[in-house]
Amino acid sequence: MAKYIDNDGFEYESYEAYCNAPGLDPDILGVMLATKRRIPQNDYEKRLLAEIEKLDKKNIPIEFTFN
Repeated sequence: MAKYIDNDGFEYESYEAYCNAPGLDPDILGVMLATKRRIPQNDYEKRLLAEIEKLDKKNIPIEFTFN
C-alpha cells in the first residue's frame, strides 16, 4: 500500500490512515465526514455526521470555509 504525505509533510501509512488520523483540522475533518472518507472517531463526530446527513437529506448545501 502506498504511503500518503499531507501538505505539512507528515507521512501516513495510507490515504485512509490520513483521513482517519486524530488531530485533523476541524474543517478538513468535516469534509472527510461529509464525503464518507472518514469513519467517525468519537461521539462528537457521530453527532456531526448525523447533522451533515440531516442537512443533506433536506438538500441544504454544507459549506466548509478554509483560511
